[in-house]
Amino acid sequence: MSGTLLVVLYGSVAGKLTRPSSLAAPSFTYSTEYLASSTVPLSVRMPLREAPYDATRVLPFLEGILPENPQTRRHWASVLGVESDDPFSLLSKMGWDCPGAVQFCEPDELDEMLSRDAEVIPVGESDIAGRLRALRNDDASWAFPDERWSLGGQQGKFALVKVGDGWGWAHGSAPTTHIVKAGIGRLNHQALVEHVTMRAAAAVGVRTATTEYRLFEDQPALIVARYDRVVGPSGALRVHQEDFCSATGRLPTRKYEVSGGPTMSDMMRLISAFSSDPRADAWALLDFAAVNYIAGAPDGHSKNLSLLLLPGRTTIAPVYDLASGLPYDFGGVRTVALAIGGRRKLGEVMRKNWDRAARALGLAPEAVGARVSQMARDFPDAYASALSEVGATGAQDIKARSLDRVARHCHQVLRQLSAGSSTVAEGSTPGTVSRARGKATAKSTPGSVNLPALTDGAS
Repeated sequence: MSGTLLVVLYGSVAGKLTRPSSLAAPSFTYSTEYLASSTVPLSVRMPLREAPYDATRVLPFLEGILPENPQTRRHWASVLGVESDDPFSLLSKMGWDCPGAVQFCEPDELDEMLSRDAEVIPVGESDIAGRLRALRNDDASWAFPDERWSLGGQQGKFALVKVGDGWGWAHGSAPTTHIVKAGIGRLNHQALVEHVTMRAAAAVGVRTATTEYRLFEDQPALIVARYDRVVGPSGALRVHQEDFCSATGRLPTRKYEVSGGPTMSDMMRLISAFSSDPRADAWALLDFAAVNYIAGAPDGHSKNLSLLLLPGRTTIAPVYDLASGLPYDFGGVRTVALAIGGRRKLGEVMRKNWDRAARALGLAPEAVGARVSQMARDFPDAYASALSEVGATGAQDIKARSLDRVARHCHQVLRQLSAGSSTVAEGSTPGTVSRARGKATAKSTPGSVNLPALTDGAS
């Protein structure tokens, strides 16, 4: 397939992807009308301009909104009847509902995509259970041929629309509102662990996506409310987003720092350049790094943190895909994906490393130490409470395998923080911490930082 795909943002044609042949990588050009009327770029690496962008700028964004698993992509290409699993070909069939507010369609489908009714077809529990079973048997079976959505990442998942107390499949122009994940099959009760870790993170003040854990018949599932959708009285609206891997120009194969992915300093430079509130987002980045370390979550890479690109405002999205690895015996040394002051092994991040991270973020080391201390003190109880609230099959097993490990790890974090620090008072938070020379501090804490709502009805 060669030719043109129209690119739609917030319901307007932003421009077009073009490629001269099926072997060529696509370029992107903004439309004159979009340049005159909008302030939101497709990607922060493709600012609004008349000149086209070549594949080096375009491909990291396109790859970031598609599945990473080659088997999944080959499966999609086969089911959809396209010759290749390249981004252009896949998005020609699966581009009507993507991460963020972007949509892709062939030129002769534009009117159909934009004017078609937002149809939501109710779906029963047995159908969702069947879909979950299919995912567990074949992780590549993300989408059905009559569905036109795409999601990034490695894990098998599918998208639904919340309809009152029930669920529906999205058709036509209807945006999906929730992502359903079966969990990683080789890890017992992994969907439950992710839900509990997310709930515990929220309890210690981290801004997270909303999750629910439940059974559909006998099939456990993690349900995640999409942070890139805003649900109001008239339905769901798409909110544009871009993950930090794409935003720093890396392909998904380089999402991990050890594979050449962005460092904390790289991510902070992006915040400094594009955020509407760089200080608030510096704290959000600190929270992301800190909660992954405190939870012993190994997968906090650059695709698991995103920027929301709204008209007139750019800010960090809530944390998502956060799951502790402490319930599992992986063997070897436990690490986190994003280095903290040059260290990523659990038990090796000392106070001096947190201080280095603070300086990279432009934050006071004393305030950062206090924030991390508060999170480490509160996380074990928050994690235990989240497990108790669920009361699901597997919760007792997860308790037995992880509560002591979580408590010991957090105690070690506190012990290493206190060594080498004489300025962080016990029980203090960044809003109350005593600074050197007795200087006053800000009144707000990162856990309660004032970020304006996206719009009424945001979850």
